[in-house]
Amino acid sequence: MGTKAYNEDHLIIFLFIIFFFTKIAVFSHLPLINDEAYTLTISKYFSLSYFDHPPLMMWVSYFLHYLEINSLYLFRIPFLLFGLFTSFFIYKIAAIIYSKETGTIAAFLYFISPFFFFSGGLFIVPDALLNFSVAGATYLAIKIIFENKNKTYLWFLLGVLLSIAFLSKYQSYLYGLSLFAAFIVWRRDAFFNYSFYMALFISICGLLPVILWNIENGFASFHFHQNRGSFNFNFFHIINSLLAQSLFILPTTVILIVLGVANFIKHPSRRESFLAVLALPTILIFNVIIMGSENSFAHWSMMGWMLLIPIASKGFILLKSNKTSFLALKAVNILLVYGVILVILIHSKTGILTKTYGQNIPYWDNTRELLDWGKISDVLEENLKENELKSLSTLDWYDSGQLASAFNYGYAVGVIGSNSHHFKFIDKKGKKAATLINVRLLNSNTEINLADQMATYGFKINKRVDLPYFRGNQKYGSIIILFIEKVQ
Repeated sequence: MGTKAYNEDHLIIFLFIIFFFTKIAVFSHLPLINDEAYTLTISKYFSLSYFDHPPLMMWVSYFLHYLEINSLYLFRIPFLLFGLFTSFFIYKIAAIIYSKETGTIAAFLYFISPFFFFSGGLFIVPDALLNFSVAGATYLAIKIIFENKNKTYLWFLLGVLLSIAFLSKYQSYLYGLSLFAAFIVWRRDAFFNYSFYMALFISICGLLPVILWNIENGFASFHFHQNRGSFNFNFFHIINSLLAQSLFILPTTVILIVLGVANFIKHPSRRESFLAVLALPTILIFNVIIMGSENSFAHWSMMGWMLLIPIASKGFILLKSNKTSFLALKAVNILLVYGVILVILIHSKTGILTKTYGQNIPYWDNTRELLDWGKISDVLEENLKENELKSLSTLDWYDSGQLASAFNYGYAVGVIGSNSHHFKFIDKKGKKAATLINVRLLNSNTEINLADQMATYGFKINKRVDLPYFRGNQKYGSIIILFIEKVQ
């Protein structure tokens, strides 16, 4: 038995080393996605909270900006580490409920899930911090509730992790309520323990920056998220969202979750019930929102799916003699999904899939999220004067984030119009918008009259210059430069 435990400990250590170096090998080869570039741009300006999300992700990036790190890809390292720690907590949750073997499987299932590989532990987005804090809080809560570990330091750490969660993403508020309900069900005597209130106080501290900033700014964040509900039933949006959730964790992992849940229904246990109480509200509520809103996103429910991964690892154990066949299916699943991701990355640089279309690029060929903004910034530096570069703006938060990042913040880039998100809260110190950049792809079937659009924002166009944007050796779009003037 001792030898088996020794081997299991070495296996999980080896696995985490593989996790770490795999991420290190790829993190600088993936372009900054729009959310990352936007985060890095607005985080140069410290704020108590931010328009889209609670502030912790931006605070981490602000600190790294303060250290004057030159390579923007290095900003991914803290999020890579948070992803690694999340894998560890997923391992510990499954190990404490089932066994170390099951824990190792759970850590592996988390790591290979595309969403958790990228958004949960690589990209500069709030999911890495959210997953880390939620998984850690879940592990500590299991020890407190079911192992009766009434240590002050465990309560303190639980409060800290909940505070981190509340500072990371708004989904965590639902998790906090679910965890509170779990204490009512399984550990009501905790309400007579001063350590419970210490943890509660520490966790509430994570809410204060968001609340104070929103009071000062007319509850802008809450109005923004509230307005994302369109209350339109769209069958194809629902199907696409369910399919996306399946792909985010891999369809084979969904199968394992179903097997694990089926076993749980037949042979229920208190600890698995605890996981279900924490996971299902997020999955169910956000999928109901998806059914009633076209403006919803599949990834909103991923925190809940993460908490079911330990149950998926139990599902794998239940396969018994079919494990070899399932592992072969799993390998094919991984190769297919990550192969598609690799092809998309290559296509975004070369246009290899649609070379034969010439300039008649089909509507589905939209790799705007992966545009080479370094190439765009080079074109602008070649064609604009210094004073024109100092007055840059775009029509969208994501374009301004990408452009500012491509210039490595040598030039501030503003946003004109309503789609500015946190940019409207940044003090530009009298900076005037005189040069507007609009990147338009050939595949777009929507022609926007920029003169009319600028007029609605109170600007007139004095001059327009269209420059080609190439993907590979073919024209993929236009870089439109508008020299504008504010109408008095």
